[in-house]
Amino acid sequence: MKNSKIPMLIIPIVAVLILIGLVAFRAFQNNETTKQNTKGITIVASLNTYGEIAKAVVGDQGEVTSILNKASIDPHEFEPTAATAKQYAAAQLIVSNGGGYDTWANKLAKANKQAKDIDIGKLFNYKDGDNEHFWYKPTMAQKLTDALVQKLSAIKPSKAAYFKANAKKYMEKIAPITQKRAEIKTLIAGKTVMATEPVYDNALAGLDVKIADQAFALAVDEGNDPTPKDVKEWQAEIESGQVALIFENTQTTGKVVKNAMKIAHEHNVPVVGVTETKPDGLTYVQWQLKILNEIQEALQK
Repeated sequence: MKNSKIPMLIIPIVAVLILIGLVAFRAFQNNETTKQNTKGITIVASLNTYGEIAKAVVGDQGEVTSILNKASIDPHEFEPTAATAKQYAAAQLIVSNGGGYDTWANKLAKANKQAKDIDIGKLFNYKDGDNEHFWYKPTMAQKLTDALVQKLSAIKPSKAAYFKANAKKYMEKIAPITQKRAEIKTLIAGKTVMATEPVYDNALAGLDVKIADQAFALAVDEGNDPTPKDVKEWQAEIESGQVALIFENTQTTGKVVKNAMKIAHEHNVPVVGVTETKPDGLTYVQWQLKILNEIQEALQK
């Protein structure tokens, strides 16, 4: 009889222990949620240019991690690590360049089913063959801030007005770029320019310039040596005396490019250096204005 009563006594004890366990687990979950809310919105951007803009819009409501955050990092050779994958897995909002430029970022973003996603290429309806250097497009900042406000507001609706106000403040900082572009247009419209790579081509849209000898630039951009024909055409353009300016991607080295630039210097053609990654120590606005000022100075010589 005693043995038969023992299980009956154990059942309510076990039930109480289970209940205590469930309460403890729920408390743990709530604690973790509170921690996440305290940290704010977690954002990961592939490029520091986009990370800078994301931070401006999210303000004190989140933290931003930029993966390519130094000018010394070659975007074309970058390989994500396990730590990179972990950062993407924990993100609530992911900003990628797209257009095949940061394929690794798009893959990691796709793996995080819970995160909101902004693909800059999609904002510009990118198609194969288009120029993927979207950060040089004059409308990039406006399109990205608009997208950030929409995505961040969906994550934290109570702060929608705050995000919108931050975006407006950032766009006010962009105004000097628009003004400087208008000044540049009066100097460069109708002129012919060339480039060692089509890195800056998107920024030239709307300035009414002719971009000559694309074959040379496209070959370098794809990691190939320009053909002898491409090199000959490049030299012919320079010798024609019609080229007003050359844009050199200073992050690309190679004998063919060095020889091409030597020809340019021999014919006194002004050269403006551009880069794919934002220079260390400069904001996006400072970077863009620096290039525009150099263009202005070169054309006024």
